[in-house]
Amino acid sequence: MANVSVFNMEGNEVGTLELNDAVFGVEVNEHLVHMAVVAQLANKRQGTQKAKTRSEVSGGGRKPWRQKGTGHARQGSTRAPQWKGGGVVFAPTPRDYTIRLNKKEKRAALKSALTSRVNENKFIVVDAMNFDEIKTKKFVSVMNNLKIDKALVVLDEGSGDQGRCGFYRGGVCIMANIQYYDVILKPVVTEKSMNAMNERKYTFLVHTEANKSMIKEAVEKMFPGTKVEKVNTMNLDGKTKRRGMTFGKTAKTKKAIVQLTADSKEIEIFAGL
Repeated sequence: MANVSVFNMEGNEVGTLELNDAVFGVEVNEHLVHMAVVAQLANKRQGTQKAKTRSEVSGGGRKPWRQKGTGHARQGSTRAPQWKGGGVVFAPTPRDYTIRLNKKEKRAALKSALTSRVNENKFIVVDAMNFDEIKTKKFVSVMNNLKIDKALVVLDEGSGDQGRCGFYRGGVCIMANIQYYDVILKPVVTEKSMNAMNERKYTFLVHTEANKSMIKEAVEKMFPGTKVEKVNTMNLDGKTKRRGMTFGKTAKTKKAIVQLTADSKEIEIFAGL
């Protein structure tokens, strides 16, 4: 098994850590890593590009002049592509660029990426991240001590507020557990959700990466006295909407239906609605 050095926040080596070869010692599959990167970049594309073809532009319902005898070239419509105001040849249309990888491919790509970082001596372990003040400049000072310009920082489950230094700030991308104040985005107030409140069911719009246990913990912490019996989630695709002359899709959302126990306190934000 491979061993890596463990550093503290001051940049001093304080020990070593043995890595699991099942994750950090696999055969690097560059093709899978390439597929994963292409999929991530493609899935960020909105695909809302749109231009009109000659069949979609307005006007041009009649032949501009007779076929012969005018000295002009024959024309059938003023909305042909060579005319001003005409349609576009092979016009772009809205499309979905989504590329999907199965679970085994995603895991193999992640293991390959981690292994390559270890092989290139670019995998750094820090013993602890404890800040007296949650400021980005504090985290930047740690990066400077470790002599790192850019990094993907992964925090453990017990990091708490240490994961709030920022996302993609100062060349730093932080992957931390989503805290409860980020899990519950807003309540969903519709006729159906209001009727479900009679059965002690409350509907929330939640973070797309939040799981059921995170949602349960967030509700119980945000609303003291509440006890969650179970949570059901629904992933909703974006809706197609027209924006001016083009069509696009809204962002994907996630809803959670929270069932409270019989002895639980009601959620106060819905009182009086």
